[in-house]
Amino acid sequence: MTNHEIATFGEPFFDSHCVIGEAPIYRSSDDTLHYVNPLADPPEIHILSLATKQLRILPLADAITVTSFRKGRPGYIAAGTLGFAFIDEETGALENFVQVLSEAVRGKLRFNDGASDSRGRFWAGTMDHEAIGLPLGGTTPGGNLYRCDPDGTVTQHASGLYCSNGIAWSADNKWMYHNDSYGLVTRRYAFDEEQGTLSAPSVFLDFRPDADSISVEEKHQGGEPDGMVLDAEGNIWIGIWGKGCVLCYSPEGRLLREVVAEGVPYVTCPGWAGDDLGLLVCTTGTRHGVGGPDGGKPFMLDVGKKWGVKGVEKFRFAG
Repeated sequence: MTNHEIATFGEPFFDSHCVIGEAPIYRSSDDTLHYVNPLADPPEIHILSLATKQLRILPLADAITVTSFRKGRPGYIAAGTLGFAFIDEETGALENFVQVLSEAVRGKLRFNDGASDSRGRFWAGTMDHEAIGLPLGGTTPGGNLYRCDPDGTVTQHASGLYCSNGIAWSADNKWMYHNDSYGLVTRRYAFDEEQGTLSAPSVFLDFRPDADSISVEEKHQGGEPDGMVLDAEGNIWIGIWGKGCVLCYSPEGRLLREVVAEGVPYVTCPGWAGDDLGLLVCTTGTRHGVGGPDGGKPFMLDVGKKWGVKGVEKFRFAG
């Protein structure tokens, strides 16, 4: 028996394929959904008109794992392989903003998911390729969480991460939630909105199995917390990589809802779209060529109609 509500996405809402689709963001002014395909060759940003179902693919010179719209300016800020860059939405040209990692760690560390906060600062973290695949707790991973200010100042705020992933804030901006995918935890931090600092870290959701004796592969069979957004009521929606669903939790950590992408195990990142932000969208991917025929395609469910849920608009970078 389950005491949470379950729904399915149904068929993909658009027949376009990503190796791994990530980081959907919606722009209401032209009703477009923007998401990245960082492992394509070349890497891409997909810009999809929800009204006309017309897709524009923007090829890039380097992999970009997440974007955020800029406040009062065209284009995006993005987390790339080694740092932060601006992207021209018309041409795909990348302009380096701040390089955080050295070329020496390319292939070992890289940036992953992120988001802008209410004051227009961009947060993103890194993943440690060399620690992924090792037993949890057997080593101290090298992933970090960074804050990039509009003036280009970069500050480190957390360390010891396996795979920094989804970031989101409570409606009152008193809490920041942060996924460590391979670490199998969602952490919650007290957030100082004025200063942009974190304190009092705690494990908000723990996806680690109780048994210590099982294999590394078995530990991750229940899925890994990937991308994340909050709705207008403060509930936390998390894409579960390996389990093929988006799970919704209350601010107290109680599982409320589950939306399943049938036959697509590698769900990545949820987002909101539509006039009232009542559309739950979700990117997906494949892993080593496995992921089902619909793996890598975007999915959508009108959770506003189904459950009365409304999302919240993403903040924009102030630089």
